[in-house]
Amino acid sequence: MSSGSFRNIFVGYSDNTPPPEINRNGSVSGLSELEEIMRNAIDNPDTCVFLHPGQRRDYTRDELIALRKRDFETRLFLTSTQCAGDTVFLRTHHTDNAGHESHLNYVRDYLKAAHATRITCAKSNLTTLLTMCFELAPSDYYTFAISLASGLSNYGQNTDFEINTSMAPSQADVPDLRYKFCQLMDVIFSKMATKKFLLDDKRSNIYRLVYCKTQYSRSSSSIYSAIFSFTLQLCLTAYIGLQQNTQDAEDEGSPKSKCNLSMLALAIFTFTYSFMVAMSTISEALSAYKILFKGVGALMIMDFIANIVLPLLLACYGFFLILSEENFINAVLNTTALISISEIDDQLPQILGYSEDDIIRNFLINESMTDYDAVKDVQVKDLARLDVGACGLPFGDFYITNMQERGMIAQRGHAFQPYQVTQIEGKGVQVDPSTTVTPDCLLRKIEWKYTTGFPKSSLPRVGCLTLTKANGQKVSITRKRDPTGVIGISPLVNTLEGLFIMTTFQMSEDIIKLRVCGSADERNFMKAFDYYSLWHVTLEARRDINLLARRREEDLRRGEENVRRGEENLHEE
Repeated sequence: MSSGSFRNIFVGYSDNTPPPEINRNGSVSGLSELEEIMRNAIDNPDTCVFLHPGQRRDYTRDELIALRKRDFETRLFLTSTQCAGDTVFLRTHHTDNAGHESHLNYVRDYLKAAHATRITCAKSNLTTLLTMCFELAPSDYYTFAISLASGLSNYGQNTDFEINTSMAPSQADVPDLRYKFCQLMDVIFSKMATKKFLLDDKRSNIYRLVYCKTQYSRSSSSIYSAIFSFTLQLCLTAYIGLQQNTQDAEDEGSPKSKCNLSMLALAIFTFTYSFMVAMSTISEALSAYKILFKGVGALMIMDFIANIVLPLLLACYGFFLILSEENFINAVLNTTALISISEIDDQLPQILGYSEDDIIRNFLINESMTDYDAVKDVQVKDLARLDVGACGLPFGDFYITNMQERGMIAQRGHAFQPYQVTQIEGKGVQVDPSTTVTPDCLLRKIEWKYTTGFPKSSLPRVGCLTLTKANGQKVSITRKRDPTGVIGISPLVNTLEGLFIMTTFQMSEDIIKLRVCGSADERNFMKAFDYYSLWHVTLEARRDINLLARRREEDLRRGEENVRRGEENLHEE
């Protein structure tokens, strides 16, 4: 099946979820049932606001009162049966049934089947969901993952379920179901992290690929290709070391040391490049151990030696080998040979015709079923003992304006990606889309005021937006004064503090579309981005995030010390 057809499944109605029934008056049937189910299941039914997708109306007076009690974090609600044409409902600040294009119904089908211990059905939904995540366009996956991350935040506290025998029999069962939801989604997102590491970031090599190929296969013949690569790299490095030792022995008996200063520049450059390669491969090997191997084995040891030990030896041997060379051409050839040795395990899969994409994806699907088997039989009393990684960390999706959830759709002019905010002297504020998270994307504080003039509008616009960047710089975007006096700016200030990025931004006279994601804690922000395989965060941005986190921790320590000293002074008095 092509990626386009997978996207249609994921963002539309699937074969097992028929379209909603339309009444004669054009309304969707089941809306009143949905409202009753949700009010009976959530803790604060008085805050419910049901502005259903497709409805074009103003808020009522009671709904405006309810909106004042709602925060801006996105939540999920799952039903046991189809209701109003859906089984997963997106609850934003503006409505409890926001429109969404991501097909979240498979998530509910997966949870329901696992909860009912229907192993075949659960594994079928698991593999289908995982395959669709593989095939989704990047922005479609990002919006899907961020929506789920917001629901999973605080270990599922942002997800509610219909009180029903096939979902949550009573309110007392909801906490355990939330934690199980985190466990089941951890199976999905841990595989997406492995896929990002091996395929998207192109960090596979012969050892990691053979591991994926042989882990769930009866045939182990491909292990010989890994052994060949390891033996070749080890042999070449050993011969270089033997050559260096031979030269050192000859130099001891010679009255003059064989050190050619004319080769010093090339020796330094070779060592620098080799050391940079070594640092990169060491980082990759350590990540592979955590993400892929997760234990000690023959292939893991080969990968460790070939990508940690040998690169460091080659960097040291290479420096002295080039420095002692008398012929310029031989020095260049030796440099090329030294560089190529560490790349043998990276190039061999292509030479042997291995299909990396198919091998890794098949491995991840098999691995997901193994992980599911480890989770499905866990008793309720043992759920809290299991590790769910970063799944469940505080991380939210925030709809500042009322809009439909969707990824990037270029034909409709809808973007979903990080936005950079820069203050250009003499030109004002510039907001630009970016393919990666840069320091200019990071926001410590977001403050906004809605426009006045249409107080009951269900499509509120932002008239004043103040952003505090990671470096402390403040930038403001404010609408021009309305000459007619009809539209103004509300004095009420809404605030988000922590670390955030804007993912959707559209502006005319006012800001008409604004969606952000992030966390109140900088380290949780970074952990969530890595865990959910979101946009790449540049090294400069990571450095700024770590700096902000350290400053926050130091401030907390100072605050705790001041409190402790104050208590000691009171005790002495």
